Amino acid sequence: MTMNILILGASGKTGREVVAQAVAAGHTVTAFVRDPAKLERDDVAVAVGDARSVDDLRTALRSQDAVISTLGTNRGDDKKLIESSTEALLEAMRTTGVRRLVMLSTFVASPAFEARSLLTKIVRLGMRGIVGDKAAGERLLKRSDVDWTIVYGALLNDGPRTGDYRVVDGPVTSMGSISRADLADALLSTLTDATSVRQGRVVTSR
Repeated sequence: MTMNILILGASGKTGREVVAQAVAAGHTVTAFVRDPAKLERDDVAVAVGDARSVDDLRTALRSQDAVISTLGTNRGDDKKLIESSTEALLEAMRTTGVRRLVMLSTFVASPAFEARSLLTKIVRLGMRGIVGDKAAGERLLKRSDVDWTIVYGALLNDGPRTGDYRVVDGPVTSMGSISRADLADALLSTLTDATSVRQGRVVTSR
């Protein structure tokens, strides 16, 4: 089934993979970006805006069937980007009637992640600001009535798309690794998976 999909964070490394695979699968893609020059594609519609703006998102959501958000933060970025953008997105979805949302989060923020080893504890400590922002956004999501799924990606690499990854519902103790291309595949597969609605899924290597 092909869909009209709005992709947030479309100019990022993972976002570009999602855009490419969605186009290849026959979906009609609208890429939501702040700087269209970073996208470098002429086969998708482009919506320029701020992910924290309800008005910008509402305009981009017209005629869409679903949203995939690959927005992420780095140290030094807006420490409430995910929280504020999720709040804006949920309001825009409410007023436009779009219900399906797949949101990418970090493996370390997953409730299933068990920081048992010293390394994993150090990683979580070092990412506490990012994790806190992700958690705040996810709380908003879980209180909403949209058909959301949160996909928690493991450590990312630039390897090829293999399809050889696993989706985990239970506790996870090893961080593992996955290519951005495989993560994009998982995000798109999740979009049409009715069993994933209102669930969190960890995607990692086998």
